[in-house]
Amino acid sequence: MPATVSNTSPLIWLAKIGKLKLLKDLFNIVLVSEESYKEAVEAGLQEGYSDALVIKEACDQGWIKVERLDEKKVEICQKIMRHSFELHEGEVNAIILAREIGKDTLLLMDDSSGRAFAETWGLKVKGVLYVLIKAMRNDLLNKDQAKEAVLNLVGKGFRIEPKFLAKLIQEIEKETI
Repeated sequence: MPATVSNTSPLIWLAKIGKLKLLKDLFNIVLVSEESYKEAVEAGLQEGYSDALVIKEACDQGWIKVERLDEKKVEICQKIMRHSFELHEGEVNAIILAREIGKDTLLLMDDSSGRAFAETWGLKVKGVLYVLIKAMRNDLLNKDQAKEAVLNLVGKGFRIEPKFLAKLIQEIEKETI
């Protein structure tokens, strides 16, 4: 199974809707950069977010592994961020980590700017909705659970265009597993 790297947002969104464990069930091990850990867990705990506790527990259990970038990779991240104002440090770190691991690495990221940048580097990038659909197709969620999870995301503030949301719900309904 190819490696899977996640940026902060898929971790947070899946934890918010009680579906973080899908990452373990689908990918076994998920790698995150130290910066993503700081954003999701350390900053989340300081703000009192319960999803930060869920993510920390997954890290403590060892199926979310925190990876440190070496100095050279950190310098590359800093250069990228100086020239690309739309990218955040956690996103750039995740992209560099995924690239370092190899071209077959799956990068989980929801931000469109980060995704576009990662794709220009030849990375396979998917988001939290992909995780939910993949879970449904792997019998980890039934259709009703998948729809509920998507709608739960939206209810928690996940941004998705209404037309795309309607199409996604229709596709879930049509899915034959």
